[in-house]
Amino acid sequence: MSRRAGLVAALAAALAVGPAVLPGTDLSGTDLPGAAADEGLAESSRSRYVLEADASEVRATVTTTIRNTTPSSGGYVYYYDRYGIPVPAGAEDVRAASGGASLPVAVTATEDPSTALATASFSALNYGRSRTIEWSFTIPGEPVRSDDRTRVGPGYATFAVQATGDPGQTSVDVVVPSAMTFDTTGDTFTPSKDGRTTTYRATEATDEHGIWAVVSARDPEQVETREVTVGDATVTLRAFPGDRRWLRFVAAQVERGLPALEDVVGQPWPGGLRTIREDVSPQALGYAWFDAQADEIVVPEDLDAALLYHELSHAWLHPDRLGGRWLYEGLAETVAYRVLDRTGARGSDPRETPDRDDDAALPLTSWREGEPSAETEDYAYAASYTAVRRLLGDLDDETFAQVVAAALAGESAYEPAGSLEHNQARTDWRRFLDLAEVRGGVEHGAKTYRTWVVDGDQRRLLADRADARDRYTELDDTDGAWLPPLGVRESMTGWEFADAVDAVKSLATTAEEAGTVQQAARSAGLTVPDAVRTAYEDASSAAEYRELASTLPRATDALTAVGNAVAQADRERDPVSRLGAVVLRLDAGARASRQELAAGDLAAATTRAEGVTDRAGWATGAGAGVLLAAAAVLAALGVLARRGARRRGARVTAAQAPDPGPGLAAPAGDDADATTPATDRATDRATDQGTGQGTGRRTVQDAGRSADEETDRDTDPDGVPR
Repeated sequence: MSRRAGLVAALAAALAVGPAVLPGTDLSGTDLPGAAADEGLAESSRSRYVLEADASEVRATVTTTIRNTTPSSGGYVYYYDRYGIPVPAGAEDVRAASGGASLPVAVTATEDPSTALATASFSALNYGRSRTIEWSFTIPGEPVRSDDRTRVGPGYATFAVQATGDPGQTSVDVVVPSAMTFDTTGDTFTPSKDGRTTTYRATEATDEHGIWAVVSARDPEQVETREVTVGDATVTLRAFPGDRRWLRFVAAQVERGLPALEDVVGQPWPGGLRTIREDVSPQALGYAWFDAQADEIVVPEDLDAALLYHELSHAWLHPDRLGGRWLYEGLAETVAYRVLDRTGARGSDPRETPDRDDDAALPLTSWREGEPSAETEDYAYAASYTAVRRLLGDLDDETFAQVVAAALAGESAYEPAGSLEHNQARTDWRRFLDLAEVRGGVEHGAKTYRTWVVDGDQRRLLADRADARDRYTELDDTDGAWLPPLGVRESMTGWEFADAVDAVKSLATTAEEAGTVQQAARSAGLTVPDAVRTAYEDASSAAEYRELASTLPRATDALTAVGNAVAQADRERDPVSRLGAVVLRLDAGARASRQELAAGDLAAATTRAEGVTDRAGWATGAGAGVLLAAAAVLAALGVLARRGARRRGARVTAAQAPDPGPGLAAPAGDDADATTPATDRATDRATDQGTGQGTGRRTVQDAGRSADEETDRDTDPDGVPR
């Protein structure tokens, strides 16, 4: 039973109807009929609550007018002799008066620890008669963290207000100092400032029984503060005056909780939080919150680490990053309890799994902010936690963090982890399911969605997704280690399943070719050119898909040809063949073909590689030819050397025989050093031509250079014959 329903039941019990017996009527053994209060009673009510400037207490006055509208029936006369209103459980000096006379008042407890029932007794109110009752009482409030949620303290107050009556016959005024903020359940109060006070008035019924709300007021200047620093983050804690226990508790949770939150969420602390404030507003509204505009978390007085971690997690998990209230609230609750397990802190128990057939149940994709029904809010919070927990609850910490971090970054499940180049967007319920199943390996994601998340049309979309996912997986297996083409990934990410299926069908042969290219690279010990892989993975149109049909086979041919060329250049050879491979420049040609392949010039790489492979068959003959040519050159040089030696000897003898003539005789005793001009010229020629072993070495080197020069003239720089 809701709190409001409990109050209504208590009120109905207070409005007792007593039957009066007409003369001559025999009532023995007769069950007298009864009547509910709202069936025969017209009611109007005006309530006024004034919070004193020093916030020491709230003074309340309630004026109710009731009229008996139950006529006599079946020999019975119906009258009312008591009437009750709900008051805060700690209300003091409760009084009632009517017609200038005081009425007896009894105050009794209800099932709600914050609410009591004040009942006034009076003489019989017969059919057609009216009575106005003036009520007054004070609300002193209770200490923090007591079962009675009414609070009145220095700078803060929270309490329930009510006015029971027929439609259009109720009003509630709440008067507070203008310096105080004001919050209430619903949006029924309109402010009117009058000097140092502001009156908040409600005249619209909150339900069929009249007006009922919980209000709170807070002076933001009356606080006790403490600063907490964790890493680069500094947060100011603002508590009720004197509530140091709350300050100590929250400080400890921030110090332990922020590092644990970073680990669980998989991202560093994003900042955007300056204050954590203890307030009575969450008690009035029924929820705490993270105010991104004020960089502030507002929580109640409860020492609940789970609630605090939930709100802290909203620094990451908020509508700017996650589309759908159920998603960021369900994730926040799931993260909070993971952090609670890590820190060992004390927190409230998790929400229980709700009844999917409950009257307040709804598909979570239709849950929005500002739901008017408290029952719907209760169901949706519990169902959101249930759905996310069933999706991710079994994941280990590392995988859980990876999925959450990817969702926050807006990654697509069909892109590599950490990649934001393609398909980045805010994560909604569709993208989140993909991440849970693809990145997290969750197998029952669609089943969880069908039970808790989606409506009928969306459930049918899940069936289309299952077929497309099967086809996509088959394509991804076929094309090896590469990503399927971008066009397919875009369609899958956007849940355009008809387009995805059509593209997969058109790419069946192309995917096989992609696998063949990769196999050819492995066989050749080479790497597929980046341009080829990129052409496949980035293809996104029918024209680009058709182009792949020719590009991939050419890549396979090029990889095979270059692999063969490299193998020929690197193979073990006998000395003669090695010499031939050098002369034919097989190694240089193979290197050049690899460079052209890496650059994506498939045609040039194939042509050059095939030329290397063809020339490799000539290696032995080329090597033998070089050796024979070298031997012939050496033999020819030997003959020339011998002839030169004979000519040099003859010239020296002739130079020494003639008489040098007058004035030209050699000095006595120095015949070994004596020369003639003719001898000098002969010696110079001999030096220019080279003598002895020096002549032989230079002749071989020159021959070698000549052979190289001939080869260079017949081939290009990479060893390919002209």
